[in-house]
Amino acid sequence: MKLSEAITKIPGPALWLGIAGLLPFWLPFLLLGTETEQGTASRALLIQMGYGAVILSFLGGIRWGAALKLPPGPLQATLFVLSVLPSLAGFVALLLPATVGLILLIGGFLLQGVWDVQSSQRGELPPWYATLRAILTTGAVLALIAAVVVRAVATG
Repeated sequence: MKLSEAITKIPGPALWLGIAGLLPFWLPFLLLGTETEQGTASRALLIQMGYGAVILSFLGGIRWGAALKLPPGPLQATLFVLSVLPSLAGFVALLLPATVGLILLIGGFLLQGVWDVQSSQRGELPPWYATLRAILTTGAVLALIAAVVVRAVATG
C-alpha cells in the first residue's frame, strides 16, 4: 500500500492532532537555529527536551491502556512494566547533559516507534496506527537530531 493510501486510513483527528503535536518539537529547534543569545538557546533546548519527555510518557500511557484490555497474567504484567519505560527514559533524559539527553530521547522514540509499528502489524493496535507512528516518530526524531547537530555546531 502506498503511503498516501495508508494515510487516508488514519482517523482525521488522530492524524491532525499528531501532526500538530510535532510543532513543539520543531519550534524550539528553529529558535535554537536563529537565536544567538545563550539564554534563549538554552530555554529552547529545555522546551524541546521537556516536550519530548512528555510525549514519550504519553506513548507509554497508550501502551498501558492497551495492556488494560488483556487478562491479568504474565503478559499483562510485562506490558505494564514495558509501558513505564518511556516515561523513565524521558525523565532521565532531562537529568543528563543536553546532548546525551537528546540522544536518549532519540533512542526512546525509535524504540517506541518500532514497538508500536510491530504491534500494529500483529493486530495488537489498530492497523492505521503503524502509519501514524512511523510519520510522527520520523518527525520527532528528525527534530531531535537537528537539535543535536545545531548544538554541536554552536558549541564548536
